Amino acid sequence: MNIWIGIIVTVSFVYLYRRYLPVPGVNPINIYEENESLEGLVIVDTRDYQTSSRDKIPSAYCMPLPYLNRHYNELPDQGIIIFAADYVEKNLSARILRSKGKCIAGYCLAGNLERNDRIGIQ
Repeated sequence: MNIWIGIIVTVSFVYLYRRYLPVPGVNPINIYEENESLEGLVIVDTRDYQTSSRDKIPSAYCMPLPYLNRHYNELPDQGIIIFAADYVEKNLSARILRSKGKCIAGYCLAGNLERNDRIGIQ
């Protein structure tokens, strides 16, 4: 009985860790400000296709979270900025890309910005 409880607790901990604990060293970056430090970085949009097609980000690689494991090798060997819909998506994307050897420079969440700011409409 104690073994089953230990297994359930361990699986639950791993699940919660991967989804909800922030990835160390991955800090927020505002991709909409003119900034020289963004040069040489690649933006990877990990939102689903329906959302990312409505709010396109110029020059971003559109690669939804479920496709990262299969298509990570299509990304150039540069620093990556993750553009995600929420913190869970950001954490999962960062963990997947780091496990594949990619360097994560930071992230930007779509929910933190108003729609007009995201797509550049004034």
